[in-house]
Amino acid sequence: MAGYCALPGLPGGKNGYNHQLKSPIRKKSKESILRNIRTLLAAFAFIVCMPAFADEAKDPFLDIAATYKAANPKPELSEEVRKYKVQAEFMVDEKQADRAITLYGKALDIAPWWPEGHYKLGLLQGEKKNYRLAMGEMKRYLLLAPDGEFARAAQDRIYQWEVVVEPVAGKTFRDCPECPEMVELPAGSFDMGSAKGEANEKPVHRVSIARPFAIGKTEVTQAQWQALMRNNPSNFEACGDDCPVEQVSWDDAQAYIKKLNEKTGKQYRLPTEAEWEYACRAGMSFEYCGSDFADKVAWSNQNSGSFFFNSPHPAASKEPNAFGLYDMSGNVWEWVEDTYLPNYEGAPADASARVDGSMRVLRGGSWGRDPKYSRASARIRHSSNFRDFSHGFRVALPLQ
Repeated sequence: MAGYCALPGLPGGKNGYNHQLKSPIRKKSKESILRNIRTLLAAFAFIVCMPAFADEAKDPFLDIAATYKAANPKPELSEEVRKYKVQAEFMVDEKQADRAITLYGKALDIAPWWPEGHYKLGLLQGEKKNYRLAMGEMKRYLLLAPDGEFARAAQDRIYQWEVVVEPVAGKTFRDCPECPEMVELPAGSFDMGSAKGEANEKPVHRVSIARPFAIGKTEVTQAQWQALMRNNPSNFEACGDDCPVEQVSWDDAQAYIKKLNEKTGKQYRLPTEAEWEYACRAGMSFEYCGSDFADKVAWSNQNSGSFFFNSPHPAASKEPNAFGLYDMSGNVWEWVEDTYLPNYEGAPADASARVDGSMRVLRGGSWGRDPKYSRASARIRHSSNFRDFSHGFRVALPLQ
């Protein structure tokens, strides 16, 4: 029964039974009887199917934890897991947290029941400010070893991280069938920029977004552009309706947004540069928008084709970030509202757009550039009328 439950056919329906009542009962009475039968069948289906639905929603890690706690004696680490454990500990000593995280992850793929591995991985994710992931690891440790050596410390870490963990994204919506799909993002704060990046990514500074807003789940696609603008400027038109529109300037993006606002009666706009990076990071501190590994989340010149034959790809064909946003890294560069300044000195702390510079900012990298340009903090600039077949955009919308 678990994982599957077929509802019985209902009398009188298109997919149900078509019994004829032979007794001389008035039509009204027949309808009353049929309603009662339907009610009883629906109640029976709910009672029978409820355990199956519960099983589908159940976290599979609960079974791992239950099996581990019931085991006597407890399982021992295999030699392969022990190797990853020793290597991860060495990487911690060498101050290489990213490599240690990867190694602990490999160990836990093989031995998900290893309590200490979850605890150590949680500490490392906490150090990287990936607080939601860190809390998940500590909760898994507590499921496996509620009275374990690190139980008190794990719970205290969870208490600490609850204060700073970013809320998850909200619902998605469209204001019209051909409009971009939008994702509601919560208010929050984050550290913008990179201390290890280029000069124009510094200094790292704290930015607070006081009100929730929505942002496109993907870059504006060719189909969405054509529905409003009645043309397709894309160099890679053959890529198809689901590919991002490209070869559009900042001015072209504004023209599209004007049409979108006329159609919906809303106040769509480009995201500010701070809103864009907040949406990209999604409460994490990954190198790219959703991962420390570019290939998981970004189309770049390393994976989008072969020499001289690179190209954009359909939207949402890589993994999303924690907010459920696709292609924030790679595929096409994305115009934002801000004008460009060479660094973040004097940058606003409220996520508003900077308009005192020259040219306009693009973020996210593209299918035709090295993955380093797809980093969460990377930024370039061009004049507002400049078009390129690697330049596109996504839209934002303030929420009331």
